[in-house]
Amino acid sequence: MTSVRRGGVLGRLAGDGAAGILSQAATAAASFAVQLVAAGTLSLSDYGVFALLLATLVGANALHVGFVCDGFTVFDRHDAGYRSSLVTGALLVMGLCVLGAVVLASTVSRQGPWLSAVYAVLVVCRLLAETVRRIFVARVDFGALLNNDLCCLAVTLLALAVVPALFGEPNPTVLFGVMCCGALATLLAGLVQLPREERGGLRPGVREFPDVAGFAVWRALQAGLRPLTLLAVRLLVASTISTAAVGVLELARLVVAPVQVLINGSGSLLLGRIAARERSGDERDPAVLGKACRVLVFATVVCGGVLVAAALVLSPRVLGKPLDPVLVLGWVSYQVAWAAGLPYVTELVARRASRRVFRIRFVDSLVGLGLASVVVSTGTAVVVLPSLLALGGVYTVYAARSAVLGQRVRRAEEIGRC
Repeated sequence: MTSVRRGGVLGRLAGDGAAGILSQAATAAASFAVQLVAAGTLSLSDYGVFALLLATLVGANALHVGFVCDGFTVFDRHDAGYRSSLVTGALLVMGLCVLGAVVLASTVSRQGPWLSAVYAVLVVCRLLAETVRRIFVARVDFGALLNNDLCCLAVTLLALAVVPALFGEPNPTVLFGVMCCGALATLLAGLVQLPREERGGLRPGVREFPDVAGFAVWRALQAGLRPLTLLAVRLLVASTISTAAVGVLELARLVVAPVQVLINGSGSLLLGRIAARERSGDERDPAVLGKACRVLVFATVVCGGVLVAAALVLSPRVLGKPLDPVLVLGWVSYQVAWAAGLPYVTELVARRASRRVFRIRFVDSLVGLGLASVVVSTGTAVVVLPSLLALGGVYTVYAARSAVLGQRVRRAEEIGRC
């Protein structure tokens, strides 16, 4: 009987893990398809503009996830006080992100008000869609999440075939319109699948807002540091060199982007599981986190190596643009550093140590931005930028692991005194 129960638990874990990774794969495939069309049809300058705005969307999404969506997992989202406070946080973050999106779109692009309008709608739809997705993560319902994201992929691919035919040659405005279709499909499909208790009682309030904000502010800043650091590097390159140089960076990043699917899927599963154990009071063995770290790093290296080999051969034929192998390998090293630190960072987040995580990530970002500024200002080739950004990730691995082990020692001492 025990072996049967264990088999059932392991089966559910394997199913959740597979569904979580496949869900991330579907979401990433939808984004990757649009980016691939952009890379193959836009000029390097226009692709640089597209990349800057897409990076801003990723940064806004990260802030929203950190401030609002991770609160669904850490706090009791069915409690009226917490629920209303999370709604208030969502409205605040969404308003600020839309305002920033409109300002940036009107600044970096010459395509007029249509781009700003479509981009603002995309930001709203994407943040709402991500909110629905994260509720499925909090419910540990990765099967429904997979259905949701497969719908997004199907609608995005359909729009990618139809919208350019209706509105002419692909440009940033048309491509962001395609992404709007996918985000809206994600939102609607998620609302249909969610039970009534998850959709009701969505009224703003502030009763528990100080408690939520105490976690959410630091978590949002920590979650936003990585995408916002990358955005800052892109803006630095665009202002100092050109948007075409940003396009070169993004082409290399694009070919190794599928590696992020594995990392993000593993992160979603880890946070849901670790947070559930934290609420139940179970103690985790850091050796398990170490094993997760080694597995993630190995998978990242293998997947990255395969993608690099394939991209260097196929890119000139598919995209019509060559790739620098040093630049591509630099992005792989950046992903490896991120994967190595993910299990330890997730453990700290589940223990609500978001301020500690922010401090670690802040030093990581400062190291990367400082080195990038030196490289760009001295006229050094941009091909070394991803490798330099990875150095900050090495610090995150060391500091986050030390913090997890330190917390375990303190807990053991407290239990011993009791």
